This record gives sequence, structure tokens and C-alpha cells, in this order.
Amino acid sequence: MMTNSRPAALAVPLGGLVVALLVVGVVSGTVLRHVVQVVPALLASAVVVRRPAIAAYAALPIFIFWILIVALIWLYLAGLSSIASGSYTAAEIVSTVVMAVCCGYGVVRAIPPGRPAPPTARLVTFIVFALLQVAAMWISLSRSIANR
Repeated sequence: MMTNSRPAALAVPLGGLVVALLVVGVVSGTVLRHVVQVVPALLASAVVVRRPAIAAYAALPIFIFWILIVALIWLYLAGLSSIASGSYTAAEIVSTVVMAVCCGYGVVRAIPPGRPAPPTARLVTFIVFALLQVAAMWISLSRSIANR
């Protein structure tokens, strides 16, 4: 069963991820894009507070998604991939480090020792939040939002 410390252990890295993404938005001049991208993490934070039994399954896909994005950025910066191409400022690179730390910690903390929620609830929650994050990224890249 989840302990009282588990919600805080998930809320802190979700909050750090949100802050790091919003910093990137401010630095890059794409605040609206990054506000859209953090909506799933904010929703997962609400689940952490209101439904701790499924909180890990709401937070986990968010952490996995962003650690993959960070990995793609680092691969680009290392000259090993062109998927996350662009120009990155020092502040944006530092933000990717913060994001990676938050996501890594969040993944470890999201793996609960007990399984208080039914398997179907865990699976549905994970899929819904994975789809929310992918949709938020897709929407944030649309022409009407991308450069705002």
C-alpha cells in the first residue's frame, strides 16, 4: 500500500519537471508551447494528491516520455542524432539536466512496492497519461502554438 510519503515523492519531481520546462519556454520565447507541454504533468500532480493509489501510473508515463526527449536532445548535442535538432542555450541544456534528474528520480519513486490499485486501473491510467503527454506534445508543435 502507498505510504503518505509517496505522493510527495512523486509531486516533487513532477513539479521540478514543470519548472524546468517552463524555464525552457521563457528562455526560448515559446512559453505557450511549453505551457501546453506541462499540462499532463500538472494533471498527474492532481492525481498524486487525489488518487494516490493510481498516482504512480499517472506519473510514470510522463517521466518516461520526458527522459526520452532529454536523451534525444543529448544525442543531438553529442552529434549522434538529428531527431531533436535545433540550437540550445546554456539555460536550456541545464534545464535538460534538471529534467533528467527529476524524471529519473520520479521513475524510481513511481514504482510502488505494493499494488493497491486493480491491474485494469493501473493499465488504463498509464495509457491515458501516456496519450495525454503525446497529444500535448503534438498540439504544442502545431503552427498556431509552436512559436508563441
